[in-house]
Amino acid sequence: MSTDNTSAEQNRLARLLTFLGQDPTNLALLADALALAIDLGDVIHGQQLIDHMKSQAIEEPNVCALAAHVSLQVGQYAAAGALGDKAIAGGIKHPAVIFNTAQGHFYSGDYAAAHALLSRLSQEPQSPAPLLMMHARALHQLEETEQAEVLVARALLLEPENIDIRGLLALLQYENDHYSPALITAHETLAENPDQLDALIACASVHFHQNNISASRNAWLHTVAVHPECGRAWSGLARLEFNELEFDAAEEHLKTAVQFMPDHIGTWHLLAWIHILRGDSIQARQALDRSYALDRNFGETHGGLAIVDIMDGMTERAQKGIRRALKLKPDGLSARYAEALLLQQAGHPEKAVQVIDQVLDRTRPDSNDTGRVLMENWLQTHQNKIPDRHPDQH
Repeated sequence: MSTDNTSAEQNRLARLLTFLGQDPTNLALLADALALAIDLGDVIHGQQLIDHMKSQAIEEPNVCALAAHVSLQVGQYAAAGALGDKAIAGGIKHPAVIFNTAQGHFYSGDYAAAHALLSRLSQEPQSPAPLLMMHARALHQLEETEQAEVLVARALLLEPENIDIRGLLALLQYENDHYSPALITAHETLAENPDQLDALIACASVHFHQNNISASRNAWLHTVAVHPECGRAWSGLARLEFNELEFDAAEEHLKTAVQFMPDHIGTWHLLAWIHILRGDSIQARQALDRSYALDRNFGETHGGLAIVDIMDGMTERAQKGIRRALKLKPDGLSARYAEALLLQQAGHPEKAVQVIDQVLDRTRPDSNDTGRVLMENWLQTHQNKIPDRHPDQH
């Protein structure tokens, strides 16, 4: 749009706003003004028009659809989702309106609502790559990784040179336990863009899974250097450090991780276990309380709290916690560990060992190895390694 045309259109928008002030419920005027504000990218007047809608209690579907578009331009994503929902409920079926509404839900964190809307569009064979990618990322957030991988593979066929598509494919391949393809895809992606986040996470994670600790550490260190606000990267690095008994570094990096993803239960649990192993029940309880606030029905949290209760001498409370934990997760490690601690305290070390043996002798769901074999392998690898000293240890 030329400067002269822009100036003329801005004057026209000003006139529409004047007319609307004189006839505030005129839907045709309001729709024309919203459409013109969208074309001009005039977010200031666009927001004023949305405020006008609210003050006049206007919820006409076509107007709501236009207002949803304006809200996206303004960055008011939750409002965009809500306005789009009203438009769709009122009978608007245009794919652009559905997509805009899905964007509002996606960027405001309502991935289930985004998935429901995008499902209407992504089934079409001609769906563009950006739509498929947004749907895949929504499914990824919902832990529907296999469906997400299918959509990303479709997107890659449409845009085979797109680095971000390939990076997400690598990450989803890893999360779907396709480790070799994930590493190949990640390396191909990183060869073109060494800083692509999804590919870096996939690369570091596969190396860690394959016990290639040095390569995994290097990948995680590069990831946090170029993406310092990625909580998953800090958590992944800390998990590796915990595995290597580098508790000081793991604690520091877990604390960084929870700053960027405070709603990730597993990170709070790992932080709690560092404090448990150090005998610091106060900080362990604080970490587990954060986990409990996120999900009160997570068995491992109740088991962890039972361990802390034992550390603090609250045996009866611990017993109740163990029962709750086992009801929620019968094979929960933390609850069984708490049981073993109670048996040890009660003077039954043999029974305590039996409880631990039961845990160790279970076969992992993703492996033919029992916990005992895995632990023996780990001990063999780390037999000459000692934990970091805590600052108050001498």
